[in-house]
Amino acid sequence: MGYLKSKNSICNSMLWLFLLFFSLVTRASEYDATMSMRELFNPYTDMENGIKGTVQLGGKIEVKIFDKSTNTLVYHTYIISTSTTFSGTAVNYTKSSLGSGATYYPNVWSSKDIKIALGAIDRKRYDVVTTKPYHLFINNIDLKVLITEVNAEMDVCKIPGIGLINRNGGNALFHPNHYCYDLKHAADFVTRAWTRVKEPRMDWGADFIIATHRGVWGDKLGAGNPENSIAAIRDTKLYTDVLESDVMNTKDGELIISHDYNLKRLSDYSGSDEDYLYNMNKNQIKNLHLRKRNMDVSEYKYLTFSDMIDALKQYELVLTVDIKEIRSRYDKNGNCIAACEYDVKQHGEAAKQLMTQSFMNILKKCIEIAERKNALQYLAFKVNYSYAELNQYLTEEQMSKTLFMPVIHPDRANYLDFIDTWIRRAKKELVAWQTNFRKAGDPYLTRFVRYGVSYDNLLYYVYENSGLRPGIYPEEPAGQRGVAGRYGEFRMKDSKDDMRGDHYFLMSIPYGKIMVLTTDRPDVCKAINSLFSNMPH
Repeated sequence: MGYLKSKNSICNSMLWLFLLFFSLVTRASEYDATMSMRELFNPYTDMENGIKGTVQLGGKIEVKIFDKSTNTLVYHTYIISTSTTFSGTAVNYTKSSLGSGATYYPNVWSSKDIKIALGAIDRKRYDVVTTKPYHLFINNIDLKVLITEVNAEMDVCKIPGIGLINRNGGNALFHPNHYCYDLKHAADFVTRAWTRVKEPRMDWGADFIIATHRGVWGDKLGAGNPENSIAAIRDTKLYTDVLESDVMNTKDGELIISHDYNLKRLSDYSGSDEDYLYNMNKNQIKNLHLRKRNMDVSEYKYLTFSDMIDALKQYELVLTVDIKEIRSRYDKNGNCIAACEYDVKQHGEAAKQLMTQSFMNILKKCIEIAERKNALQYLAFKVNYSYAELNQYLTEEQMSKTLFMPVIHPDRANYLDFIDTWIRRAKKELVAWQTNFRKAGDPYLTRFVRYGVSYDNLLYYVYENSGLRPGIYPEEPAGQRGVAGRYGEFRMKDSKDDMRGDHYFLMSIPYGKIMVLTTDRPDVCKAINSLFSNMPH
């Protein structure tokens, strides 16, 4: 009798295992990727790696990566239980088991050490390259990514040098329609630049993203390159990969790179001070020469937006676009003296609609030009409109191919709803936030509670809910008379009322250390970043 029970028990166990085996759901996928070896071996690259995902009973998520040229394994890890952090078990391989591509592997290689593996692969490539010198660790390498899910679903895996990979084999930071989503573009400059913006490092003492405001200009006591000149844009690369510049429309529909409607501060225009760029045709301004900060006339001319796109590609820069739609001009007493049809005080909603139309016309033209030049991936647009408002002028496809940096104005009453809606509708299309504040005690810098959760300030809120950086414009004087407005009018600011230029104040703000700083002084911002990064934690 005991024998029969034992036999039945064994049969039941075997049946259970049989049913379990055939009930397992397996999904195996293979994707191509191109990695930048320069990125992998950059000392600032985050080497954290592993898998996040949900694993059911008897399940497993496994990621293997191979060098395509030699079919050699360069990365392997797996998890057999659910993980909400990047984790994974490594396998120790002997060099002899990996084939001829592993010539320079260590005798025993831990399979999560992708840096050691690809360093060895690159050295192997060196052996067969006939053109010398061959510089190690700076070229691109084609890879094959294998993801296997058994009774499991991978959320994302993180691979140094490639980034975050979703279970569909795309860059998890971007919308599937965006250029940077395709892992075959992972090594491209533009993907690496935007990924850097979209992945703040809270583990560092400071991790600013510096965006040069109108390029690098006004140095050498004002004798440096003029703002928004091709030379100022070129020199951005001395400090950062990110540029921020303004674009506006001429009367005949040409997009011009300029901060001012007024031509006098920025060029050698000799006409009336009341002639504005938006009322002039391209032919009237194309031969004007830009002025330096000290007002000397340079050899440089106004750039068109098309010129700017060419410069981004030539110098390997990405651009946050600040659209300067038409707005009214006022005298010192607040009376409208130009473009008064855009004056909200006089014309209310009709004026707001005109400004919106002006903004959207410029936005659509920017996108059209960039698409025509296969360069939309180089751009992110600063917008103070909601997703729904933009969607009235852009198609869903255009939105998904474009990056945006929403601007949160201090007078926006529903700013938290504005933020939440953007995250809900278009999280992958976001690159960062413009969080405007001016001084200590600003409402955006105070603690608040939202849906039962306490937040240190607005900067923390956007980071916690989107994973993206807040941002600010630490405004600098454009000359001895202070800062300049759109109509070229100067004004002085009280540093007690506007502390954005105080970098030590900025560093004292919780979550200020990961901001995007759109600045006229990239040299100062870079020095501050370095100083705080090297401080003991």
